[in-house]
Amino acid sequence: MKREFALPGARARYSPDRVCAVRHIKLDVALDVEARRIAGTCTLSLSPLVSGSPWLRLDAVELEIASVTRDGRALEHLHDGKILRVSLGKVSEGEVFDLEIAYAGRPRRGIYFVGPDDDYPDKPVQVWTQGQDEDSRFWFPCFDSPNEKSTSEVVVAVPARFTAVSNGALVSDQVRGDQRVLHWRFDVPHSCYLVTLVAGELTELRDEWSGVDVTYYVQPGREEDARRTLGRTPAMLELFSRLFGMKYPYAKYAQVCVADFIFGGMENTSATTLTDTVLYDGRAALDFDADALVAHELAHQWFGDLLTCRSWGEGWLNEGFATYSEYLWREAHEGRDAADHELDEWGDQYFAEDAGRYRRTIATNVYEEPIDIFDHHLYEKGGRVLHMLRRALGDEAFFRAIKHYLGKHRGGSVETRDLARAVEEATGRQLDWFFDQWVIKGAGHPELEVVVEWDAARKLASFTVKQTQRVEGQTPLFRLPLVLSLVVSGERRDVEVEVIEQQHAFHVACAAEPSQAIVDPGKALLAKVKTEKPTPMWIAELAGAAIAIDRVHAARELGSRGGDKPTAALIDALGRDPSWVVRSAAADALGALRTEAARDALIGAIATTEHPRARRAVVRALGQFRRDDMVGATLARVVENGDPSYFVEAEACLALGRARSPRAGELLRQAAGRESFLDVIRQHAYRGLAEAREESAIPLLVEGAQYGRVSHGRRAALAALAELARGRRDRVEREAREQIEELLRDRDFRVQSSALEALSVIGDPASLGALDGVVTRELDGRLRRRAREISRDIGDARAPAAEVGALRDEIDRLRGDAARLRERVDRMEATAGGDGPVGGAGKPGAAARGAAGKSGAAGKRGAATARDVARPPARKKPPARGSKRSRR
Repeated sequence: MKREFALPGARARYSPDRVCAVRHIKLDVALDVEARRIAGTCTLSLSPLVSGSPWLRLDAVELEIASVTRDGRALEHLHDGKILRVSLGKVSEGEVFDLEIAYAGRPRRGIYFVGPDDDYPDKPVQVWTQGQDEDSRFWFPCFDSPNEKSTSEVVVAVPARFTAVSNGALVSDQVRGDQRVLHWRFDVPHSCYLVTLVAGELTELRDEWSGVDVTYYVQPGREEDARRTLGRTPAMLELFSRLFGMKYPYAKYAQVCVADFIFGGMENTSATTLTDTVLYDGRAALDFDADALVAHELAHQWFGDLLTCRSWGEGWLNEGFATYSEYLWREAHEGRDAADHELDEWGDQYFAEDAGRYRRTIATNVYEEPIDIFDHHLYEKGGRVLHMLRRALGDEAFFRAIKHYLGKHRGGSVETRDLARAVEEATGRQLDWFFDQWVIKGAGHPELEVVVEWDAARKLASFTVKQTQRVEGQTPLFRLPLVLSLVVSGERRDVEVEVIEQQHAFHVACAAEPSQAIVDPGKALLAKVKTEKPTPMWIAELAGAAIAIDRVHAARELGSRGGDKPTAALIDALGRDPSWVVRSAAADALGALRTEAARDALIGAIATTEHPRARRAVVRALGQFRRDDMVGATLARVVENGDPSYFVEAEACLALGRARSPRAGELLRQAAGRESFLDVIRQHAYRGLAEAREESAIPLLVEGAQYGRVSHGRRAALAALAELARGRRDRVEREAREQIEELLRDRDFRVQSSALEALSVIGDPASLGALDGVVTRELDGRLRRRAREISRDIGDARAPAAEVGALRDEIDRLRGDAARLRERVDRMEATAGGDGPVGGAGKPGAAARGAAGKSGAAGKRGAATARDVARPPARKKPPARGSKRSRR
């Protein structure tokens, strides 16, 4: 039974009642940077929705309310530290008046003051806001709900050396003595969580697209990195304006990179905030970009800002579209191979969350705090659902429906049903069933067993598709439109079918036995699929499937089968496939085989694999060969000599540790001293030390986790400590655990989050007190929720047993022995003159035999529908997507 998403105490959440509509928000504030305070006036232009003498309810958390006035007249008000209630006096429905609230505060959320200290002396002095989901209430009084929209303006006084950026257009900019006062105004209604303010010493870089001002703001000295990181924004504006059928809707688009940002990015209307950790140098550019994050936040300007989810429970309409826009950009800019690879990774992230944490419907209003739903269901699964919708409708109809959806609801608030109706109105397709099973009512995903057989006597290719997921709770029996793709005598033929029962058999008449038989070409369906078909068919698909992701899946299957012919096919793909995505998959599959032939091919490929992302996979795969002297020497050379790519060099560090090379401890300690983008080499060196079981490295890891080090490396040190302590209940475990528990109070949110995950890995009940402290102490809902989940799991005895570490090592050793034994047996059989397929699939399963004679509409549909399909064109979270996410 899957874990429930809702924790005890969670209840259904609904949008709050409104007494007035908010027409305009004006903030006139001053920032006291040294005192970390904000003070000023919030003026709300209100239009009552009722007549009489109502009390207005506003959100104002931990703010000091000095006065509330209307037309200069003080109004009665009550403030309990969270809610501000104001007696409006006599009002009439439809009139408009201004409510002025003088306030001050030293907020702990909503607005953040960043600056240097003794441990981080080079950190810039900056101030930035973060309103999503319901944090604007911490820095100004407001009606903090996504369905309330108004225009806005921000007048801010900052130190004279600063600049300040907000939504919309800059109205004025004046220096008055030691202060600079900037006035920004935005005349398009938007939700108050999207009101932004960033201040600091920032350099402005200017760009332009189709009359839209495009600007980038960064710390002085990072200009070149900013151009490298953000310079494709105009091309993204062009692409999205064309695909969405609506030009970018605002007059300007700014991106501001700030220090210590608590998410990857935030799509404030017309002025996105990004973490400055995505600014990368020339060496990182070999195999890294921040395009997914940049595209994600830009797409939010349409989906989330122009159209906004009516309530947070419908947040996938913001985040799912922004996530899928990452795919659209990758597909257009880099090609479908890379885009499908990213889509595959999204599936893995969602599957892991579904298996390890909880299962839930994408749309839900049952949660403790809105931040709870900003997870892999919302982002990655939401993006995958839109991809399935695109494949179901076809490109022309899909983008026509999106254009209609945007046009119909421009400036408004939306629910899933609004998207379904827009699709129906634009295309005639009634897809309530689709949205019900994937978004509103259904949870989980199909788990399919597919058997492919060839009936030579009847010249029929048979596909048996069985849904094996447990149909219980919110997990349904799915309705699944599918494509069956066959290659017969060199010609590709696609057949459209639909699975509507637990088991369906489809029979396709063919003139000859197919060389390829692929269910769901392109892997659009979000499902766990086990496919049984002859090994020669997998080999043919690895060599010749039209879509790269299908070749990737063939490589994975062959890596689980082994044998001389699959090994030869994988070696060939590693060296010759035109896509780095497939070459990477072939490398991973060869690593899974762990045979001498696979090892030798991987060692040889280091020098001949030019694409750094494929080369990264090669060194990663070598880490699967434990205590192999040749592998250890090869990886040691890469670690010692380095690589043009940060990431290849880093991957070699981790692989060296996994391979348990005798030199791992020495070389990884040296590598841990190297500086790199995102601290990636140090991260992998730390992890490699844990994989090598180097207990003597614990002092190094403890030091590496301390405040004052680079955040990314600190978090990796915590993970490595947890790995070394996993499954133990001794002095080593106790010392590591206590060090980790101390960092639950760290000033870096991400380090706190990593400390929680480390305690989850260790699983010691002795941590329960520290976890309870997080629940009662922390403001951030992400930390509180995760602490509660870990406490629950430890309490349910889901923590690892004391012998788990040793068992994992023994299993790895046995797998390696089995691979080498299988390789020897295959060679002996070949020498003996066997002519059958080596490592073949075996006999057809009983399920296929039982379904082969099935008749009716399903069988007729499979046989009757066929069309030729040409080869397709070449081609961003703790929740942090995507986005509130930072992707690599």
